Formats: sequence, structure tokens, C-alpha cells
Amino acid sequence: MARTVDVVVVGGGIIGVATARFLAEAGVSVELIERDGLASHASGRNQGLLIGPHPPEMTAIAARGVTLYRDLHERCDGAFFLDREPHGCLMVGGEAVLSAQELAEREPLLGPDITAASFEPDARRIDPGAAVAAMAAEARTYGATIRTGVSVRELLRRGETVTGVLTDDGPLSAASVVVAAGPWSWQVCRNTGFDVAVRGVRGWLVVTRPAPFRLRHAIEDASWAATKKGLTTPTVGDFAAGTLTPPAIAGLVQQDSAGRLLLGASLQSSSTDHAENQREAVAAVCRRAAELVPALRAVPVAELRTCRRPLSADGLPLHGPVPGSSGLILATGHGSQGITWGVGSGEAVAAGVLGQGWDRALLPDRYL
Repeated sequence: MARTVDVVVVGGGIIGVATARFLAEAGVSVELIERDGLASHASGRNQGLLIGPHPPEMTAIAARGVTLYRDLHERCDGAFFLDREPHGCLMVGGEAVLSAQELAEREPLLGPDITAASFEPDARRIDPGAAVAAMAAEARTYGATIRTGVSVRELLRRGETVTGVLTDDGPLSAASVVVAAGPWSWQVCRNTGFDVAVRGVRGWLVVTRPAPFRLRHAIEDASWAATKKGLTTPTVGDFAAGTLTPPAIAGLVQQDSAGRLLLGASLQSSSTDHAENQREAVAAVCRRAAELVPALRAVPVAELRTCRRPLSADGLPLHGPVPGSSGLILATGHGSQGITWGVGSGEAVAAGVLGQGWDRALLPDRYL
């Protein structure tokens, strides 16, 4: 006989864990199912930077997220790294707000060709994987069950009503199922007749050993948002002809308190869980990083990271009921802003599940 809870959450990234935490705090019995480990994909393998600008639909959620992270950081006695005060980010290119002198004062280590930039004052660094772990610990204290290493194989249905999930450990019944499975969300929902408009976009990051210098702020190409909008999903014909689009690159450099630098970032539509195009993407990331900060060339590399980000067709996440399937809710499609939007999104999705309403602009039925 199937076990029963009020809500099943599928996916152990920041959105799924935050959703489970806020539901459990409200007294809902909730069980989160994750096939791998918590934050094992995009939520733990990202740039670790809370930063805008944000589309209007996400401004309030992003601002709320900063407050929620700060509150969590206090409650867990600083168990994860977070800039309590803004670190700031130089946005290279675009509109030149800073004069040459101001730019040099902001960051003396910038390359000589970097002459135009603006300053994003509210950027903050965060350890994303540890933040997810801290959120999961709170979820458990409120009574949530979190199970890792367990796959959801199918949705359980009675007509058009979703009644739970079939897992490796057997059936689990629920009044609601929240799918926060990133680029794999379409697989969970594949028997519903609704094609989840979220695709996997692979990104590569490079992490160095501690450097003998210190950057004053993070540095990012202002073209990053436009780069994401230019991505296209390859077709059968593209694969047949071998004409896949190469990785899109936008520079990102930030440094942690120990002196290690994180370099990014690349994006490329990806239809496989296997890492591909490592050499091409990593070479382009390192070239751009060295243009931004020439002193990087001599710093040893410690680690390469990659994952698939869940990017929606319009760049906005999907929050809300799946059309045509009662009891099934999506919380996916946050792209490379998952750690920035995720905890605020989790709170918003939990509120929707509790009957407090949905943001019309983010509902999945916009793709019908």
C-alpha cells in the first residue's frame, strides 16, 4: 500500500528544497525526492553570485531571496558563506557609467582593453551548495522528509488527477506533486500531454588555486543576459549535419576569501547528461578571463565544473499548475539565476500550493 503525504517535491536543488521548507513550516506533510544528492547539479555548480539585473517579473522574488538568505545565515550561525554586505560587481561593456579613472580605482587589475563598465552595487557572493544544505536542515526541523538517491519513475494518475509518484522505493501518494527537477522536469511530466518548455543548457566554470592578488569586486560581462537569449535548441537536422552552435561565452571573474578565483561562463544547448565540448568551452572561458584580469594567466587551475542549467523559452521560470493535470505543479526554468531566484521562488511556490495564488506572468499555461 502506498505511503501518503500532503505534498511530494521532486528535485533537491535550491527551488525544491526551499519549497519543501516553507510548506513544512506551514504544517504541511511534505516529502522531497532527489535522485542524486542535494545541490548536485545546477544549484551546487554555479557562479555563487546573487546578482541582477532582473526582469520585472522577478524583481520582488530576487529581493525577497536576499532577505531570506540573510535570515537563514543568521539562524544557522553562518554555516554557509554569504556576503552579509554587498560585494559589488563591475559590469564590463554596455553603457559606460564609470569614467576611466573611476574604473581603475574600482579595480586596478583590469586588463588595458577594458575601458567601459558600470557598477552593480548589490551583488553578493554565496556558497550555493552549503546554502541548500542549510535550507534542507531547516526543512527537516519543520518535519519535512528528504530522501536522496531515489528516482521518481512515473507520476501516479487517476484520470487527469495526479495522485502521487512511483519511486524506486515504491509508490508515494500525495494531494499535490511539485516538480522542481530542472532540465529533467519534462521527463517527470512526460505522461501528462504538456511539454515543459525548459531545456538543458550546459555551462562550464573554472576554479583556480589561491592567487597572490586580491580583486576588489566581482567582474562580469554586461552581455551575459543577451547571450542567454540568443541560445537555440538544436534540431534533428542540426545533429545530422553536424552544425551545432558552439558555446556562447561571457566573462565572469570572482574571488573567494581564500584567494581562489571562479572563472566563467559558458552556455550551450545540451541534450545529454554527459559533459561535452569541454576543451572548446574551457579554453574560451579562460581566454576571456585573462582579458579581463591578465594576472590570471599564471594562476594554477584547481577544478573544472559543469552542469546543465534549466532555461525556459522566455527566460522566466515556470511556477504553477500544469495545464490539464490537477494536482501537478511546476517550479523550474530558472536558468543561470537559480541560486539568485531560488529561495524566493520556493517561498512563492509554497504559497501557491497553500492556496495563496500564483503570479500570472509565471504560470506554465503561457506556453499553450
